Amino acid sequence: MSVPLSVMIVEDEGDIAHLFSLYLEGFGFNAISFNEPFLALNHFKQYPRRYCLIIVDMIMVNLNGLELAKEIRKYNSDVKILLITGYCKGDLSQSIDYKKAKISDVILKPVDFEKLGPRILQLCSKESLGRSSKFQ
Repeated sequence: MSVPLSVMIVEDEGDIAHLFSLYLEGFGFNAISFNEPFLALNHFKQYPRRYCLIIVDMIMVNLNGLELAKEIRKYNSDVKILLITGYCKGDLSQSIDYKKAKISDVILKPVDFEKLGPRILQLCSKESLGRSSKFQ
């Protein structure tokens, strides 16, 4: 019996975070969402190897998505991070913070869910190979 892969969503708008969770559960993932980036970071510090993917909104109160991603990298340099933003992807990829955060991919708003699902599966597929069924 295989254990579903886990994805963390960090989005300060509760309805959007819930929508992402439902969407990911439909693909068979365990999904947990946080509306507060510092709570998400504290949780991640406790379970730095639990997640195959973290979906992070760029614009959040207190800690933006790139700042959060840079903090996450201190605990796990391999986890995939998908940044959701309304900014131009090209401009963003040139920033020093973007490079330090080692963002795996960027999805632009408004989110096209027909493209999001396959991209998430692609990001997590390499993680699923060789991942044990026991999570920390």
